[in-house]
Amino acid sequence: MSGDTQRWLLGAVILLAVAALFVAMARTWRTRTRKQAEAVPPVRVPADLAPAVGSWDGFTVATTRADQPLERITAGGLGFRGRGGVTVHATGVVMRLAGTDDRWIARDAVRGADRSTWAIDRVVEPGGLVRLRWTATGAAGATDLDTYFRFPEGDAAALHALQGLTETGPQATAADAPRTAGEGKKA
Repeated sequence: MSGDTQRWLLGAVILLAVAALFVAMARTWRTRTRKQAEAVPPVRVPADLAPAVGSWDGFTVATTRADQPLERITAGGLGFRGRGGVTVHATGVVMRLAGTDDRWIARDAVRGADRSTWAIDRVVEPGGLVRLRWTATGAAGATDLDTYFRFPEGDAAALHALQGLTETGPQATAADAPRTAGEGKKA
């Protein structure tokens, strides 16, 4: 065999190995999504919502299993970082994700909201992410999840409104929220 033939064969073998690797990764991703679809079903936004407390646009960074920021949830369009945001109502949260239908999280499914510094594919300044802690209920039972958001225009009002969903007192409004320097307009 000539040197050129050997190089072509070696190149073909490497190309096939890389192609097989990509096929295996795609199959694994689809399998994970299919398995998680039972645990994290989409919930459509109800038609009769209370007035919005506030609405914030930014980025949906990731959704993971609760307290496992490296265990990505891929079902229902939750697997990728992208444009998104939240609209908080007295009865729950509308989570917007670019390229997917809006997702409803009822108030009784919200477990809390706080700050975070990192999730599976994003590390930011300390406390630069807002983490929404919620529970999805599907055929596989209840699954506790964390969804991470990044609000470039400021996040104190969004965090305050989300935290208000777990308080037993009257619903907080965006106007009541503490504000930090550099935050955008009030919602």
